[in-house]
Amino acid sequence: MMLDEDLSKRINSLRFLLIVFVVFIHNNVSFMNFADGAETYEIPVYVEKIRYAISELIARVAVPLFFLISGLLLYAKETSFITVLKKKSRTILAPYLIWNVLSLVFFFVAQKIPFAKPYFANPQNLVRNFSIIDFIDVFVGKFRRAPPYPLVYQFWFLRDLFILDLLFLPIKALIDKAPAATLTLFCILWLIDANIYIVNPAALLFFSLGCYIVKFNVSYKHIDAIRSRDAIMMYAVAIIVSLFFAEDIPIMSAINIVVGIVFFIKMSRCFVVNRRLYQRLLWLKQYAFFVYAIHEPLLTIMKKLSVRIIPMRGGWILLQYFGVAALGILIFLNAGILVRKITPRLYALLTGGRL
Repeated sequence: MMLDEDLSKRINSLRFLLIVFVVFIHNNVSFMNFADGAETYEIPVYVEKIRYAISELIARVAVPLFFLISGLLLYAKETSFITVLKKKSRTILAPYLIWNVLSLVFFFVAQKIPFAKPYFANPQNLVRNFSIIDFIDVFVGKFRRAPPYPLVYQFWFLRDLFILDLLFLPIKALIDKAPAATLTLFCILWLIDANIYIVNPAALLFFSLGCYIVKFNVSYKHIDAIRSRDAIMMYAVAIIVSLFFAEDIPIMSAINIVVGIVFFIKMSRCFVVNRRLYQRLLWLKQYAFFVYAIHEPLLTIMKKLSVRIIPMRGGWILLQYFGVAALGILIFLNAGILVRKITPRLYALLTGGRL
């Protein structure tokens, strides 16, 4: 399968939207830790359902789809291990290290400032108490941190993606030798959420699916053949069933992700056909990585500030949920625009050369 102009446009049209989904995943507040103790909020059922539908169902398509796109883009090009290592060291490893160092310094300084301390109260992030292993784990996230994420915790995606990029040849060899058995194994590991330590099982499966798409020349045009009405109905049913019967059908969350991927691939055609909309999405795509990189821990700070201002009861919780996400995205986007305008070299460094 070759990457044509239409497919490239459709991938570009989705990038910023998927980052917005990531922000919503991280914006679902049920409790908050402060230096003087934790606060737990009583969430009305209707509020919880709305937030769950957005953050835990619709938005959860973002990470698997990113891994799928990454695998597809890599396997669609004949390339060597050295070429991949050089490119990914610049586009993934370099910003990964830089942002974690910046966050480490940020946490250390903030924890020294009296009025800022309550907002950096997580015991595992108290820099003054770090041992050598803790400092290493800032970047690795596999030894003591729970959950097992680096300090910039959304960067677990970059960590696993870099590892998968380095393993792209063994993965391809395995798929070439036993495609059906490999796919079955990867699916089982994902469905049971197996701890395979090296990478997240979802990352392994969806990254590998990129190889399958290229190997068997699977065309996204088959998804385009689905009528929009049918795609919307199918996704709506998947969300409703997941929302109300997830405990009775454990596999429903996995089905919802697969149906969601199909739905958004279908919708990407609408994004590209609408020329004005596509131009806006293409412009926003320039800042997708920056928004992704900077949104935590700043989003957490905004959440902690918001629950001190907005009453966390009833419909006010929805105001906090949507308001913090919208304001955060706006702030993170404008920060990226400002940095890129004032110092393009720094922006390129922070985003792995994504100018």
